[in-house]
Amino acid sequence: MTWKEVKLATLQKMFSAEGLVINEADDSVSEYLNAMPQAANEGLQLLCTAGKYLRRCHEFEAGAEGETRTVDLAVAVPDLYRIEQLELYSFDEEGVPVPVRGAKLVAGRYLVLPRQPGGKLALYYNAWPQPVTAATPDEEELPLDPEVAVLLPLYMSSQLYKDDDVTLATMYRNEFEVAFSLLQRADSGEVGGEFTSATGWW
Repeated sequence: MTWKEVKLATLQKMFSAEGLVINEADDSVSEYLNAMPQAANEGLQLLCTAGKYLRRCHEFEAGAEGETRTVDLAVAVPDLYRIEQLELYSFDEEGVPVPVRGAKLVAGRYLVLPRQPGGKLALYYNAWPQPVTAATPDEEELPLDPEVAVLLPLYMSSQLYKDDDVTLATMYRNEFEVAFSLLQRADSGEVGGEFTSATGWW
């Protein structure tokens, strides 16, 4: 969803939009719009940290061949939120990712690379979302999967509508919490399976 679509959906839930138009000249609408970045950032933080993580990949060079190296991820990856299990890959000659064995994550911040061939590495991690501001363009896509993005207007309207209709705001928050609890996190790490014949023919 774009930022404009999120704003419009939020206003529609508060009965403050006519069709697909956002009337910024309306004082009540402009008040809602001014308060939206804060409400959106609260919702984004909740959805991307306690709900379905925002997954990203950081690519970097391993360093010289055979060198042990420590990378400060707080500096190298500014939007790093957390790493639940270390997902670090090198690439073979065909560009296929290969898990790097022996790497360690220390204090949730320092990546210690083992002695290995040099080359490109890819680190997968859970990221903080980019904050929404008053200057965020309407056409900017929010970094959320579709099933997560549709929940943001529910959260925002539940916060912004408290002074106007606390009953409806509470209903929206309850709807958000139910949908939020059903979010499924994407698979991470190595996912595979084994084939076993039930009949014993193989």
